[in-house]
Amino acid sequence: MKNTIKKIQAAVGVEVDGVFGSLTLQAVAEKLKCTATVRCVQHCVGARVDGVLGQETVKKIAGFLGLEWPTQAEVRTGRSIFGKAGDESNLVTVSPAYPLFFERRLVKRIRVHKLIAEHVQAAFREVLEAYGLKHIKELGLDQYDGSFNYRKTASGKSISLHAWGIAIDFAAAKNAYTQTHKTASLARPECEKWWQIWESHGAVSLGRSRDYDWMHLQFASL
Repeated sequence: MKNTIKKIQAAVGVEVDGVFGSLTLQAVAEKLKCTATVRCVQHCVGARVDGVLGQETVKKIAGFLGLEWPTQAEVRTGRSIFGKAGDESNLVTVSPAYPLFFERRLVKRIRVHKLIAEHVQAAFREVLEAYGLKHIKELGLDQYDGSFNYRKTASGKSISLHAWGIAIDFAAAKNAYTQTHKTASLARPECEKWWQIWESHGAVSLGRSRDYDWMHLQFASL
């Protein structure tokens, strides 16, 4: 828990000592725009409101600040910081820094969960800066295949993380679910920077982690 507290302290701009004291609480409360009490912070991040600054509360704060996303299993319980599947009140519209295309149609805006919106926008800006529009097109990084979508996974065994608006698919035509790094276009060395950018914002690649579904990235750990 101490390492998580340090991440929180670094994010809110106080001394990084691993001790969640009054100054850290005040800084966190300012970020959350709430009163500097443990109960108020717990209410804001969806933790049990008991006034005890324990591991659950610290983990929820880190998740809310985008420092440590919940696991996909936690998300599917409907009790994580991302709320319940299909709750469109949690969604916001994001305008990517460069044009995206879905089946050759221009996509100017996509819908994602409000807690990942800033990370998604920043990642798109950094991709454009790193690659430039011409190279983005050459690599197919502008081929968009969906974000929010209330549906089950490809296997049909559980609700997809797309149902929370915390997953995005790219270049599906060249990165089919069963393709491995041997043939998936997003597994090419030229796409290494692409993945580094998304991962720096907390996204997880199923392709890089498990070598399937290379089109898919998600803001939940495995």
